[in-house]
Parts: sequence; C-alpha cells; structure tokens
Amino acid sequence: MRILVVDDDAINRFLLINMLEQQGYLDTFEAEDGLVAVELAQRLKPDLVLLDVVMPKMDGHQVATILKKLTGDIYLPIIFITAVDDEESLARCLEAGGDDFVSKPVNKVILTAKIRVHARTRLLSKKAAEQNKQLYFYQNSTEREHKIVEHIFANALSVDKSFTQYLDYCLNPASNFNGDLFLASASPTGGMYFLIGDFTGHGLASAIGALPVSQAFQTMSRKGLSLMEMAETINQTLLMLLPDDMFFAAAIVEINNTGKQIDVWNGGMPNLLLQDASGKIMKRLVSRHMSLGILEANEFESDTERYEMKFGDRLVAFSDGIVELENQNKDMLGDDGIENWLSGQPDISVQEIIGKATEYLGSIKRKDDITIVIFTSQPFEPMVHKYMASKIPIKIIIELDAEHIKLADPVVDLVNVMTNQLGLHSIHSDLFTVLSELYNNALEHGVLELDSALKQSEDGFFAYYALREEKLSVLTSARIIISAHYHPDEKTLAIRIIDSGTGFKHKHMLNLDNVEKSYGRGISLVKELSDSVTYGNNGNTVDVVFKI
Repeated sequence: MRILVVDDDAINRFLLINMLEQQGYLDTFEAEDGLVAVELAQRLKPDLVLLDVVMPKMDGHQVATILKKLTGDIYLPIIFITAVDDEESLARCLEAGGDDFVSKPVNKVILTAKIRVHARTRLLSKKAAEQNKQLYFYQNSTEREHKIVEHIFANALSVDKSFTQYLDYCLNPASNFNGDLFLASASPTGGMYFLIGDFTGHGLASAIGALPVSQAFQTMSRKGLSLMEMAETINQTLLMLLPDDMFFAAAIVEINNTGKQIDVWNGGMPNLLLQDASGKIMKRLVSRHMSLGILEANEFESDTERYEMKFGDRLVAFSDGIVELENQNKDMLGDDGIENWLSGQPDISVQEIIGKATEYLGSIKRKDDITIVIFTSQPFEPMVHKYMASKIPIKIIIELDAEHIKLADPVVDLVNVMTNQLGLHSIHSDLFTVLSELYNNALEHGVLELDSALKQSEDGFFAYYALREEKLSVLTSARIIISAHYHPDEKTLAIRIIDSGTGFKHKHMLNLDNVEKSYGRGISLVKELSDSVTYGNNGNTVDVVFKI
C-alpha cells in the first residue's frame, strides 16, 4: 500500500514514517508542504494520505480538496493529523474532503486500525472502478454492435414501400430487436408474395435467423417459386442453422396477378382470417404444418391451401404476440378476442388493432413481439420483375428407369433448369405445381397402378401412401419420360409425360364437378394453371402447353 505523509515538520514526518514501517507499510513517501504533496500525488498516485492541517504555502484543507478532484471516482482516503479537536475545525476538515482524523500525538494502534479500514474501502473502490470501466467498454461495444446490426436489419428486412397501398402492416417489437418477421416481394407473374413469421422468443437472439430467411425468400420470389418450394427451402436452411430449441413459425402467402386468388402455407402461426366486405369472418386458414426448422426433409409437408377472394375481402394475418396478450386479470385475449375486434369492422386498420391491444394490456408490460398484416383484395398494377426469355428453341428430355424413379423426384431439378436457363421465371410456380401433379399421376396411377378411390375411406390417405411406398420399394421395371419443348417464336412451352404403366381413368377426373371429392382435384388444377391439357394412349401420355 502506497502512503503519502504530508507535514511541514520534518520530525513529525520522520515519526509517522517510522511508525508506518514498523507496521509493515514500507512504500511510503513524504512531502514538506502542500505544493510538493500535490505534485507527488499526481506522479505517485498514493493509496492513502496522512495530511497535516496547518502548513505554509497551501494548508491541508486546500490540499485535500485538490487531491479529491485528482482521484475522480476512485476513493482516496485522507486522514488528517491534527492537534485541534474543536467541532468547527473538524467539520471544516470533512468539508474539504477529509475522511478521518488522528489526534496528535499519534497513537500507533489507532492509526494502524484506521489505515486498515480505509485500505479495504480503497481496494473495493478500485475494484468497482475497474468493473465500471469494463462495463462501460462493454456497453459501448454492445451499443456499436447493435447499431451495426440495426443498420443491416433495416436494409435487409425493409419492406418495399410500393406494397403499402395493398398491405396494411405493423411490426411492434417487445425489445430492440424483433423476433417477428414480415417480408413482401413482387412475383414474376405480376402478383406478389408475403411472409409473416415468429422466431422462438424475442430480441436479438430470436431475430438473428431473419437474415437467411429474408435472403432466401427474396431470391425465391424473384424466381417465382411455388410456396411448396419456399417452405421446403427455408425449412432446410433453418434446420442447418438454428439450435434444437429454436424454430420459426411462419405463414407464406402468394397472391396472383388478379389480386383475388391466394395460396397459403401455414406452419405454426395463428389462424389467418378471411374477412368479407361486411366484416364477417368467412374462413380461418389454420396451421396445417409444423413450424420451420424442426422436421427433416423426408418428414416435411409442404402442401398449400387455395382460396378465391372477392374485391374488398381482406386477409388478416398476425403473430401469436397479440393472441397471447394478458390483461391485469391474467385473462388471455385468445383467437376469439381478436376475432371480436375484427367482426363487423371491415375497415379497421392495423394501428387501430394495436390501439385496442394497448388498451387491453392497461398498465401491464407486453412480453412478446406483435406483427399484424392486412391484405385487401383489389386490382393492382402488376409488380413484375423483368426477365429476358431465351430466343433459342430448346428441347429437354429426361428418361427415368425404375432405379431413378426410386432415388429422387425430378420435378424440382427440371423446373429450375427450364426457368433459370430459359428465363421463364414468370411461370415457375404454375409449372412446378403442374409438373408435380402430372409426374405423381404418371408414377402412382400409371406405373404403380394405385386407385385414388382408396382415399375415400376414413384411413384412406394413410393406406394409399403406405401402399405407394410398398409398391415403389419392389419396383424393378418401369419408365417415365418427360420432354419439354420451348418455342420462342410461338412463345410456348410444351411438356409431354409418358409412363410405361397400363393407363388410368383420367376422363372423369377432368370434370370440374369432381372438385368436392377427396381426390381428382389435381387434374382440375392442372387444367386451370396451363393453357391446354391433353391425354392420350389410355392415360399413359399427357401433353400440357403453357403460353409464355
């Protein structure tokens, strides 16, 4: 411990230093007046000062005031060595910055005890100052990192302002960083996509997965991928990135260029609500899938739900942050609560819903992020990404034998080749849906000779796909040929699929009156999405034409 002894009397200084050395305090220094004391203190930074009151040039009161200012926030104990004991003099010493007194003549035991007490306080003060310094550095570093992340998020996750005339939305985080996510993008078909999602928890940890999701979503939107492909890709991306206890509930919506037809994939999000022009809740698009980032590819389901809206109808989507609001009585708002807010209110805005949520909470602090999106069906100007289609006629033929059929589904690869290489992004989603349906028909009804009527029973779907896997596992001789012929002059893409099966009853499935059945809907969808569908050879051959 470094001690500075300040006294104008040399004998007093000698006695004090000798007394200190006897008690083991060997790191001692002396100053004969106040000016020397201040100079030494600046250079030596003592841990304790023994200070005389009455000195020439600068008295002890002045020295104490200066030394306290020099030490800043770190406690520097100053013990006055004084012969005076009147209350006024002692009070003045305290006001000047003194911390304790020792009367002359100095009692060694008392002085040593007081030094030990103040030494402990000094040590604690130094530790606290060091911790505060580290904390300040950490705080500055964290604030800088947050600003960098906020800047990246603001640019990477911003929503194109051109969508605001069609979408009313609000992201309201519970902390600095939002675990909820809202993305919107134009599709090459002239329509648009949007995604609303909720990562586990809230804050920076939950928001960090937003960047890869945003990048994947924007890239796939520009290519016009189907919702099935989007869901599968994002699921696989998050499966590799996220820890086991973290996942991403999400709803992905595609709106076609009419502004009426919507396709929805809902995995783990609250019900998306369809509201008519009078404010009535017409349909609840419930979650039919697990959240993203949980299931492996072979377990993942990506089928979507389609609905035809009328102009003026509204699609309302929201995160569970609003459903799980609790008021002062611990009553949860729930699905019924938000539906009550919407019912009979066809023009209620997102901000009005947020206002109702704030009123419902009262003085209770919100625990989770809230995101609300409302799309109103209306004619809109096509929001198209421009792509240059190939001017060269190209024909692609894929021939699959039994082993190839067992190994993989060729649809994704074929669609990617045709859209990326030929620049046909405007039909990517429709092409994927049509090819998936036709290839599955060729495999299941042509090659494997499965009957869709099996799906009508209570456990029909399970039995159907169990039989499919059984037959596929023992398949030894089969062939499926897929040919795609692109005609740039005619602006058409002609696709033919031929299978080696015995054929199947396809004619009655082309009748749109069958859409109420649990099977046969796929061919009606193919007919709706393409410009022509023609079956031949007892159903073993199907030709489909798309106009580009």
